[in-house]
Amino acid sequence: MDTHLPFDLLITGGTVIDGTRAPRFTADVGVRNGRIAAIGPLAGHAAHDTLDATGLVVAPGFIDSHTHDDSVLLTQPEMPFKASQG
Repeated sequence: MDTHLPFDLLITGGTVIDGTRAPRFTADVGVRNGRIAAIGPLAGHAAHDTLDATGLVVAPGFIDSHTHDDSVLLTQPEMPFKASQG
């Protein structure tokens, strides 16, 4: 981690659930150039924007794939808009 560059966004104090089945833990998440650059104790690191996530869950890297667009499959079988959502 390059500690000299500021994060674009620093999410502080959230409860991190990382999807690995590891126990949840409290940590900060630093984002730079649209990507997670660091997870851990990041107090004192510079950031352009800071978001206090105390009392909230932070799930870095998760994509919410739950949708209600099943009927679109009949009119747009290739569902190109799904690719644009990641």
